[in-house]
Amino acid sequence: AGAGPYSRYEKIMAAARKGGSRFLYEATVGAGLPIVGPLQTLLKAGDEVTKVEGIFSGTLSYIFNTWKPGMKYSEVVNDAKNKGFTEPDPRDDLSGTDVGRKVTILARECGLKLEL
Repeated sequence: AGAGPYSRYEKIMAAARKGGSRFLYEATVGAGLPIVGPLQTLLKAGDEVTKVEGIFSGTLSYIFNTWKPGMKYSEVVNDAKNKGFTEPDPRDDLSGTDVGRKVTILARECGLKLEL
């Protein structure tokens, strides 16, 4: 929902504010690492976020760190999938779609009205 159509994102966030609840999707962006919460804290404190850097794909990181000369790309991708590192459809990782979703979510948290 965080990276879907912006109009849906706006409705979800408005409903959360109106109901006094929170829309929690930290794991969508950072797996086990906190990024959305600290980003929200910075923004609420009045800080301006000018840049976000990081490794946005554990799958691609694994592939880049594992793939050696002579290895078949498909073997490395299958290994990543078997270890549970990929999205259910690895093409989401390999095409950059998953990274795009994560960047969209973070950009929206920073106030940008962005579509994937």
